[in-house]
Amino acid sequence: MPNVTMTLEEYEALRRLIGSERESEGATEEARIVKKKRKVSAYQKNFGKQLKALKRMHPRMKGPALMKKAHKATRASMKAIERGE
Repeated sequence: MPNVTMTLEEYEALRRLIGSERESEGATEEARIVKKKRKVSAYQKNFGKQLKALKRMHPRMKGPALMKKAHKATRASMKAIERGE
């Protein structure tokens, strides 16, 4: 097999050509399917708020420790919401 050298533009044009050929065959039909968005739960929303607040208060704290504190704060907050506080 001979050694072939291509410029970047030639290579990109070849990739586009191959991609368009595959698309015409219907191979990318699966890629067109749009996934349905899932509803964000109240817990997830509350957790996000708690995590952001903790990151502001403790910017250099390690991730796992922040997550643990955020989950604990979220559980406490959700219980308070349940009780009507």
